[in-house]
Amino acid sequence: MNSSQAIVFRAYANDGISAVTVCVPTLKILRIVCVLAMASIFASEALGGGVFMQSPESFEAAIRNLSTSPSYVLVTVVDARTESAQSICTSAPFLVGAIHLEYGLGYDEAGQMKAYEIALSNQAHEFHFSNQEALNNIPVRYSASDLASARAVFASLSTAELKSEFESLFERKVLAPRGLPREAIACVLIERGLSPQMADRTGQVFVEPLRNHP
Repeated sequence: MNSSQAIVFRAYANDGISAVTVCVPTLKILRIVCVLAMASIFASEALGGGVFMQSPESFEAAIRNLSTSPSYVLVTVVDARTESAQSICTSAPFLVGAIHLEYGLGYDEAGQMKAYEIALSNQAHEFHFSNQEALNNIPVRYSASDLASARAVFASLSTAELKSEFESLFERKVLAPRGLPREAIACVLIERGLSPQMADRTGQVFVEPLRNHP
């Protein structure tokens, strides 16, 4: 081992979920490296995924999905009054509704089209809101612990396995919640490159491809 290195890793308990971030400096002087690295990890986790951004195709499909089974989006929400920011997963209609409230848009065809335009033109997926009603429309329904647990639960499955198990062109297979908030599950699926939706009858999370059904 190079004596100039510091190692940061995640140590999991026997349940495979509980975890602690551990930093092992190989030189006393590098303890500050551990502090900075761990701070970066905690900040990333607290924001629900750090710098990860949903693919443009998945985001656009979610916004344009007007079915009774809405899609989820991963966005950064900024309170323009305080400049506080948080990365969250929410259903696309909630985001569009927040845009309506923020910009005072009507719910006629013109207002709907303007809301979609604002959402889809935001390539960074970072939305600033100063209207409290708009912020109330996109509440965070899961904790950082919920998100960490969801990541741990599905870590053993490859993306291909997730798709095979929970995606079907002919039958919408429901993803078992395992006691986790569906928004946390949806967030992990988006991080894995999938496009989750909420089933209209059961409220469960499921995934399906971006291509049209045959």
